[in-house]
Amino acid sequence: MTNTANAVAAGAPGPFTQARVGTVVSFTTNQALVSVGGSTFPAAYLRGTTLVQGDLVYCLQQSGSWTVVGALAGVGANLLAAGNPSFEASGPGSFPSLWFQANLSGTSSVSVVTDTSAPAGTQVASVSGSAVGTQSYLYSQPIQVTSGQQFTVSAYAGGDYQPGDTLGADAALAALWFANDTDLYPTTSAVDVVIATSTDLVQSPPYATLGGTVTAPVTGFMRIALRSTTEASQRVQWDSVIVRRV
Repeated sequence: MTNTANAVAAGAPGPFTQARVGTVVSFTTNQALVSVGGSTFPAAYLRGTTLVQGDLVYCLQQSGSWTVVGALAGVGANLLAAGNPSFEASGPGSFPSLWFQANLSGTSSVSVVTDTSAPAGTQVASVSGSAVGTQSYLYSQPIQVTSGQQFTVSAYAGGDYQPGDTLGADAALAALWFANDTDLYPTTSAVDVVIATSTDLVQSPPYATLGGTVTAPVTGFMRIALRSTTEASQRVQWDSVIVRRV
């Protein structure tokens, strides 16, 4: 017997089997679209399984075919599920609904664009600014927090460049803190916390995954900020922002 045959005979996974955790992009009769590591693809699922967009799922790949084993329990819902987390709620060319913009340096431009390689859905938020070192926040709806609570935060970011651009756009995830749910940046109640950064983004796809854990320093409200740093015709494209209580 070959080593592969021995492995199969023994009940062990063969060399072409891998297990990954992914996110459900969409679920309809007879088709689940799943995002794993920034790539989105259709996957089979077990009969009787019901999934919803945003579910974390355990997936198996064997010889190029993916199967969703089931949704993971105990990970909590996306606290931004109602806040347009994958920028599908407004049409291409518009400002992303339910999000807010703050210029930190220079003047940025934000719009929804169509991207067939988007990790979730078919649209992303695209942020640009032509001056050297233009930096801005695109930040979310408020999430109520209590001091000491921990949250896991993740998002996808990719570069979008024109010929001649330096591949130098930067992305960062940050948490902003507010005393009231109506306050907007820069009326914060604590120092901004940078959760994760990615420098010199490559041309997307692939998209980089930014993620980490943040602890609320105050009792009040948290908004998640997508920080983009660009120049010339560089753009940072964002998708699939997820916040979960630890």
